[in-house]
Amino acid sequence: MYQVFINQSSITFQQFEKNQEFKNNRIYIRFSCLEELVPSVGLLKSNTNPLHIVYLVDNVELVWQSFQQQFEIVEAAGGVVYNPKNELLFILRFGKWDLPKGKVEAGEQIDEAAVREVEEECGLKDIVLEEQLMTTYHVYWLKERQILKPTYWFKMRVINDQNLTPQTEEGIEMVEWIKSTSLEAVKENTYASIEALLKSIPTSLS
Repeated sequence: MYQVFINQSSITFQQFEKNQEFKNNRIYIRFSCLEELVPSVGLLKSNTNPLHIVYLVDNVELVWQSFQQQFEIVEAAGGVVYNPKNELLFILRFGKWDLPKGKVEAGEQIDEAAVREVEEECGLKDIVLEEQLMTTYHVYWLKERQILKPTYWFKMRVINDQNLTPQTEEGIEMVEWIKSTSLEAVKENTYASIEALLKSIPTSLS
């Protein structure tokens, strides 16, 4: 299964099953051809109400490869960072809660990029890199360019207290530790892709 976010909406590619289970907040469409799919990405771009469309396909990997070929790919990496108090590191950027992340530079390994971005955006040092988490995907437009951005997420931790310094030149207004069991306020003011990631992560370092 692959889920791609367009603003607060999403398109999911899911394997078709005869005894399919359906969720109430999803629109299910039997996939027929890519030509019918791509225009829906543009429609979701300007949609004010979040829509979550699930395309049921016979071969997820084949359709996913074809879908990616319609876009310019820009890779990013970031961190889900815990401190010893079992708090999670968040940044407030452009008025929304987010997790530290950024573009993978040419020749850079994705785990190295993830750590570097956390260090730069939050002012942290001595980060312990742990396992890789899920990858999120979202589409955005830069002038006439239609871009698909995969963001590779890694679980990280710090073992001591440090001063947090927001990278203001990147639009970061605040860096804050928030209890992993008290994320409702974050979920109410974040991106759909971040909310999906938060649902998948452990609530502690253990």
